[in-house]
Amino acid sequence: MSQSTRLITASYILSFVAANAPQRLRTETIAKWVKTHPTRVRSLVSLMVKANILKSWRGAHGGLTLARPASDITLREVYDAVQESSLIAEKIDNPFSGMEEHCKVFDVFTRLFAMLEANMRLDLGTITADQLFVAFEKPQENVRQA
Repeated sequence: MSQSTRLITASYILSFVAANAPQRLRTETIAKWVKTHPTRVRSLVSLMVKANILKSWRGAHGGLTLARPASDITLREVYDAVQESSLIAEKIDNPFSGMEEHCKVFDVFTRLFAMLEANMRLDLGTITADQLFVAFEKPQENVRQA
């Protein structure tokens, strides 16, 4: 099972954009501060723009800002926007396919993972973006990273 970092990376992106609000940030700046490739940032940002989490402007004065107040954006929205698979388990193999009447392991774990996923989504809905950051006194767009 591979581990996805999409939700965590998107949360770091969201946190950095929110901490610099209302300043518009370029994806290159975000990538530098979040320490990930600009292409990955653009991919995740695109999904968050479509989900009305971030707002994007083109042009010389373009960039990204929050689409709504941070207190109105939940991690469940971020999860739904960027996560391609469950955080709990990507795949459960069933070596006893066709013998389900004798082996209940697959059914038990499938139900367990579904329940964990549902509970996690409920919990993510209680965490808002404003809990992820402390605003910068001076926007970080033009401040060099140490």
